[in-house]
Amino acid sequence: MRSISRTVFAVVCSATVVSSARAQLPSVQLPSVQQVYDQYATAVGGRAAWATVTDRAEKGTALIAFAGLTGTYARYYAAPAKMRLIIDLGMGKVEQGSDGTSVWSAQPDGSVSKMTEPDATYAIESNATGAAFLDPARFAKAAVTAKEPFDGVECYKVVITTKAGRERVDYFEVATGLRRGQLVQTPAGEQKTVWRDYKAFENKMLATKQVLTNAQGDIIITVTSVTFTPNDAALFALPAGLAK
Repeated sequence: MRSISRTVFAVVCSATVVSSARAQLPSVQLPSVQQVYDQYATAVGGRAAWATVTDRAEKGTALIAFAGLTGTYARYYAAPAKMRLIIDLGMGKVEQGSDGTSVWSAQPDGSVSKMTEPDATYAIESNATGAAFLDPARFAKAAVTAKEPFDGVECYKVVITTKAGRERVDYFEVATGLRRGQLVQTPAGEQKTVWRDYKAFENKMLATKQVLTNAQGDIIITVTSVTFTPNDAALFALPAGLAK
C-alpha cells in the first residue's frame, strides 16, 4: 500500500518535468505562445470569467488501474495558492495540501512530510487561483516548438520553463484551443497526463477525465462535480507537528 500511495502522490501531484523539443520543420507555420494561450483562454470560458474565481472544489472518483483500486477524489483550491487533495482508497488516504506557503503530503500509514524545494515552489505556482493559469507571462520561458499529434489529436507543443526553474511540455489542441496533455520526466521515468471530456461548470470549461500514466500503469481521475463557492479554511491548515 505504501508503494501504491507513493506512486499515486508522485503522479497526481508531481512537480518535476523535463522535455526535449523535436526539430521543427521549416514549412510549418506556428502561432506565438500568446496566441496559443489566447485561444486556450477563449476555449475555457474567457479570462474575465476565471478572474473572479477565488475558490474551487472538484469531486469525483479515482481508479488506480494497475492496482485494481478505486476510491473517491476531492481537490480544493482557495486564493491565492492554497490547495488540498484527498484520494480515499478505503484502506487509507493519499493527501497533499498547501497553505500557500508550505506544501505537505500524507500517506495511508499516517506519516506526514513537507515537500522540499524546488518542488514546493513549483507546486505553489501551479495552485494559483483565478485566471493566472491563462497567462504565459508567469513562465520564465515558453516556446511553441511544433504541431504534432498527441493522444490522437493534432496539437501545438509548448515547451515551458517555470519561474521555479522547472521544465515541462504542454499540448494544446489546434482545433479547439483546449489543453490536451502534458509530458513529465521524473526519476521514476516518464509520466504522461491527458485531459479529456471537457464540460462547462458555471460557464467555465474543465476536463472531467484526467488520465495519468507512468511505468506502472494508469491512474484515472473522473470529475463529477465542480463548485466555485468558498471552501472551509481548515482544509488548508498545516497538519499538527509540521513547522512552517
